[in-house]
Amino acid sequence: MGVKVHADLSGLNRKLSVEALKRARKLMANDALQAMDKYVPSSTMGENQSGASLRGMTAVATDGSSVMYRAIYAKAQFYGFITNQYGGPFRIHNYTTPGTSRRWDLRLKGNKEDMNHVKEAFVKGLDLNVDK
Repeated sequence: MGVKVHADLSGLNRKLSVEALKRARKLMANDALQAMDKYVPSSTMGENQSGASLRGMTAVATDGSSVMYRAIYAKAQFYGFITNQYGGPFRIHNYTTPGTSRRWDLRLKGNKEDMNHVKEAFVKGLDLNVDK
């Protein structure tokens, strides 16, 4: 005596399709970008010719896989080191915008409220009905 089980996973496959995952990642990356904005250094001294500072020179990858900061000094601000006059690394200590520092991605990860918004954006992008 056997039992036959048939599971129709077409709805789940549709919700977890490549397009749905891409849409969810883009929503999540956009929310992460907005949430990290308060931790990103912003100085009028760092403006480029168009008047944009590091906060304004951002983009989300078309597939939502990354957030890019396009200012030439973005890497130095992100890691918190610049090259000094002797060629060695020099740690940046004075961020002029209050509440900002290096590695703003880790500051976002440490803020549970903001991370919950980012996670919710991903779930919303997948169009899943998940109870809390």
